[in-house]
Amino acid sequence: METYDVIVIGAGHNGLVCAAYLLKAGYSVLLLEKRSLPGGAATTEELMPEAAPGFQFNRCAIDHEFIHLGPVVEELELNKYGLEYLFCDPVVFCPHPDGKYFLAHRSVEKTCAEIARFSDRDAQKYREFNAYWQRLVNALGPLFNAPPQSLLDIAGNYNLQKAGDLLSVISSSRNILDFVRTMLSAPIDVLDEWFDEEFLKAPLARLASELGAPPSQKGMAVGAMMMTLRHAPGMARPRGGTGALVAALVKLVQAHGGKILCDRSVKQVLLNDYGEAVGIKTSNGEEYGAKCGVISNIDARRLFLQMIEPSAVDRADAQLRDRLNRKIVNNNESLLKIDCALSEAPRFEAWNHRDDYLIGSVIIADSVRQVEIAHAEPSMGNIPDSDPSIYLDVPTVLDPSMAPKGCHTLWIEFFAPYQIAAPRGRVSRARAGRKSANTKWPIALSTN
Repeated sequence: METYDVIVIGAGHNGLVCAAYLLKAGYSVLLLEKRSLPGGAATTEELMPEAAPGFQFNRCAIDHEFIHLGPVVEELELNKYGLEYLFCDPVVFCPHPDGKYFLAHRSVEKTCAEIARFSDRDAQKYREFNAYWQRLVNALGPLFNAPPQSLLDIAGNYNLQKAGDLLSVISSSRNILDFVRTMLSAPIDVLDEWFDEEFLKAPLARLASELGAPPSQKGMAVGAMMMTLRHAPGMARPRGGTGALVAALVKLVQAHGGKILCDRSVKQVLLNDYGEAVGIKTSNGEEYGAKCGVISNIDARRLFLQMIEPSAVDRADAQLRDRLNRKIVNNNESLLKIDCALSEAPRFEAWNHRDDYLIGSVIIADSVRQVEIAHAEPSMGNIPDSDPSIYLDVPTVLDPSMAPKGCHTLWIEFFAPYQIAAPRGRVSRARAGRKSANTKWPIALSTN
């Protein structure tokens, strides 16, 4: 039996990052991936080789923001392994039915100048709004770039600016109370408090809802910071698609002696008499040993309910299996993505179209109410087939290498029900057989 220091179940981008750090620390690592290629939700593939040959699509991930809040790209020196990030600018375009539009640049000042075309007050408030959330991001960021509960590591992540931002949040009882009040509020409450114009509030509400909750959801005000992240650290995409991030990680792992085996579905985590993980068994009967431990890049439900003996789980935590069985993954809301191959880029003629409007994300959010309905309908099991709020990307405007010359790809994303409600008196298909939330329906379209 082959033995390694650590075995990682799943070679998604998180598993690859984990393996990279372990390898650089001197451990031997084996990654086992169920699919025929590594990357998980971070792959770029030719999804329609017959209908649209030469068109490369990001399967599940496209706009990278959070990765730039941490040190991963720099610490792993992924640029040495071919990773090149292209930063979007502009970052958002949202046409409004009344002829106005929200055009956000990476620069806050340029964004404020665009807002001032329609409202001087909202332009000034946007400057203040962004500054508030940027301080908050800087204050809380160091907490997420250190091991949990490691106070010394967390403290070491604060430089003078970040420490100053933290103090600005907690420096007085008034500031603390204001922070608590904001965090307990709904995104729409925060936006109504800051702004007047619907053309501005609607796209900000749509971006806030990317955290998986409607803009009216109390306690989700932190979603209002999503636009701030597009200013700093900025929104970027790897040249060649999200899969280029995976390709760089794979090269790094292999360069440091790591091993990645695809088409290997893990069936069981092997335990010793003390309940310690000492290896894995695949669905085809292969066994691999782990001297230091097994790390899971898959969800806790599959790991503890399907891959570990129930008695072993109960010995570790008598309530864990029951908690996982009852855990609500979402409130019946999922994202439906449609991939399109286009013969030319979309155009917004009524809003003085420029191709650079398409560099970042295009958001269709006519009103905060429309965004709210876009959430409410799926949560009740209804398909939002009438005027849904939509998130669009045309990645080939920034990176033409992902499609044949002169052609483009289009990413269409909107909220849809995980389980479709059945008409009265009928048994729903969802109850008869659960469908995967990750089902993709790629289609080929032409604008000719």
